[in-house]
Amino acid sequence: MLLFSGLPRAADSPAQAEALVMQMHDYAERGIALGPQRLLIFAVALALQAFYINTVYVALFLVLVSMAEVFDVRSFSLARQAQADSPDRLRAVLLRLHIGAMFGACVVSFAAVSLAMAQSGAPSFMPMLLLIAAAVFAAMNTHQVVSVMVIRLGVYGLTFVMIPLLEWLANGAQPWPEVVLNFLTSLFMLYFIADCAVVGLRYYRTNRRQLAQLTVENNRAKAALAAKTEFLSTVSHELRTPLTSIRAALDMTLAGALGPVPEKSAQGLGIAQRNAHRLGTLIDELLDLQKMEIGKMRFDYCDVAVGELVAAAVADNHAYARALDVTLVAPKRGREIYVRADPMRLEQVITNLLSNAAKFSDVGSKVRVQIAATPDQVRISVHDRGAGIDPAQHDRVFDSFSQLDNTDARKFNGTGLGLNISKRIVEAHGGTLDFEPNAGGGTVFFVQLARIKPQGEAGGPHSPPQVIRTA
Repeated sequence: MLLFSGLPRAADSPAQAEALVMQMHDYAERGIALGPQRLLIFAVALALQAFYINTVYVALFLVLVSMAEVFDVRSFSLARQAQADSPDRLRAVLLRLHIGAMFGACVVSFAAVSLAMAQSGAPSFMPMLLLIAAAVFAAMNTHQVVSVMVIRLGVYGLTFVMIPLLEWLANGAQPWPEVVLNFLTSLFMLYFIADCAVVGLRYYRTNRRQLAQLTVENNRAKAALAAKTEFLSTVSHELRTPLTSIRAALDMTLAGALGPVPEKSAQGLGIAQRNAHRLGTLIDELLDLQKMEIGKMRFDYCDVAVGELVAAAVADNHAYARALDVTLVAPKRGREIYVRADPMRLEQVITNLLSNAAKFSDVGSKVRVQIAATPDQVRISVHDRGAGIDPAQHDRVFDSFSQLDNTDARKFNGTGLGLNISKRIVEAHGGTLDFEPNAGGGTVFFVQLARIKPQGEAGGPHSPPQVIRTA
């Protein structure tokens, strides 16, 4: 156990020393933060002394306050640097905090007593009011180190009793009922301040327990995330190599490179090929997600021509859309617009939006891509004519492994990671990925990024708004 003074003995456990260091750190941080309020109490005491007492007391009080503040500031600095692995230094710092508490409380008590004993007619409630303010301040703000709080409140408590006693001795004719009333008032104040101290101490300890629990839970969450990340990384890398060989063999077989394939065999191999490619996509997306969650996704930023990148993405996805009997309509090329982005990652986002739009559009419909620009922003939007998305499902659309249609009758399979990864990529670019209903039915997914002025461009960011629309 710790001694009443809080000084660790040789038999104390490291946990107790750590707890004491934590309390000292909290006390020091609180003391530094409350410096202005503490100085305000001293300033009020100084003003009262200047008004009711001669300048000798004022000068003495000013010197004492300055000494107390300089001593406390240094003590707070040492307390913030205290470590549990240095018991001797810990004792010295804690002793210094005790001395500072005693000295500061005595300075305030000196001001209160000198006011009570003033011969110039200071109202009797003035010193008590000053003492109450200082005691409540100590009760509510020094509970981090209990021994320090006890020292301060002990000094103030003695002063509470001393002031009525000194007033009675100075005024021998004072009637007993008034004397008793003054003492009862002092005792009531002591009870009130002690109660404030207990409340503050309970509040501090409750907060500390909750913080400790949150820290434990946070560490568990970090450990679980690290384990999950390591598992996904290991599994994904271990699966990628054999899967690449399987996909290559299936592609070569179905292409006829290994000889003719019977029709029935081709059907089975086709199913295997599609699922192998789907598994490959899932592994790639899991690796991307894992990199993003640990902050290791790499982005190679450069000036990107938006129209050129969108045109390339549309061209690359034409065959996929045709297989679904959907037509992709690219925007007309005009004056080029630029953004600062990783072209490979941005094209990954556009490709994901195009493939989703093609998958969920009605057969025979068109998916239109538009590029709209203002002097500061560029918006790339993909308009489909599918069933649309219920606005109530907005928050679920970008969740990991989220699919709005989870039934077995879902027309197309997917990993549920594409939009989540795309949103993370866009946000890493400082942009926005969102969606809204299409006026003619369906959904409009859009990417909004900051527009830049590449070197050599004359108009720059102050050129008039430009909109490039589909044909």
